[in-house]
Amino acid sequence: MPEITYHAGAPSVRVSTRKLNTEDSTGPHQPLSTAQAPLFAAQVFQELNTLGGEHYQAHARSGRIVHGRYIKGSDAPIMISGAQHANETSGVVGALRAAQQLITRKNAHFTISPLENPDGYELHRRLCAVNPKHMHHAARYTAMGDDLEYRSAENPGEKAIRTKALALTGAKLHVNLHGYPSHEWTRPLSGYIPRGFGMWTLPKGFFLVVRHQIAWTQQAEKLVDHVTRHLTAIDGLVQQNNAQIALFEKHAGETGFRIINGFPCLITADNNYSVPITLITEYPDETIYGENFIHGHTAQMETVLAAYEALQKYIEQ
Repeated sequence: MPEITYHAGAPSVRVSTRKLNTEDSTGPHQPLSTAQAPLFAAQVFQELNTLGGEHYQAHARSGRIVHGRYIKGSDAPIMISGAQHANETSGVVGALRAAQQLITRKNAHFTISPLENPDGYELHRRLCAVNPKHMHHAARYTAMGDDLEYRSAENPGEKAIRTKALALTGAKLHVNLHGYPSHEWTRPLSGYIPRGFGMWTLPKGFFLVVRHQIAWTQQAEKLVDHVTRHLTAIDGLVQQNNAQIALFEKHAGETGFRIINGFPCLITADNNYSVPITLITEYPDETIYGENFIHGHTAQMETVLAAYEALQKYIEQ
């Protein structure tokens, strides 16, 4: 992975190999509701422990543990995950904040694995220590250099956290919290839009991707309508979407998304997913801090809570 640092004198390149390790950076804890920057891994684990329930786990290539918690109840269950791409950090906080609210429900039933790629997460922390305002695409991937979403069943690694969550719950809905570049890296005409990444040319607000099995089309549509209606109540979120969509259309043309209640949405049928409906969030969170970061993880939290309600009302009847 590329690690660019500041140094006096002429530019230089050094290629080296390093042993894998399981040491994580340490730092102060932040109150979840007002966290202004990505959490340190130790706090994520501590917050998970406070939820109670049953612990389950998987392992990353380095030996780091991917932690999950199963809260068992009589409601229809939901799977919550974050940091599949470890430089997309608002979902980690949003998942934990949502779980804190869900456990106050009498019949709460869910799994949560808010930090699925711990190796990438630590890499992101190290890179941000040098350049906190770059999106650090290298940290998107695992220590295998891949996206855990596409792991084979023979060598699941981190992805095993999801198969275990599904085995525990038999969930019909998986809410998978993501982010994407908020302003840099994908400038039009820059020559730095990787193959297959054209849709990420510019931010287009907080948008949702839904992938559902063919037989679940009607339930998926109801889910999206309910969630987007709920999100309209977040102060300033629709206005932010409108502003970013207008800029996207001005410089890059049509978004190619359906706009549902003010939110760009991409809904596709896909029988390759083991969970009938997967709701993927995409908040423009890479490089943001302070109030912008709070707005990001608040939107992520509210999406989880709205999806949980929709599951009880429209999907599990």
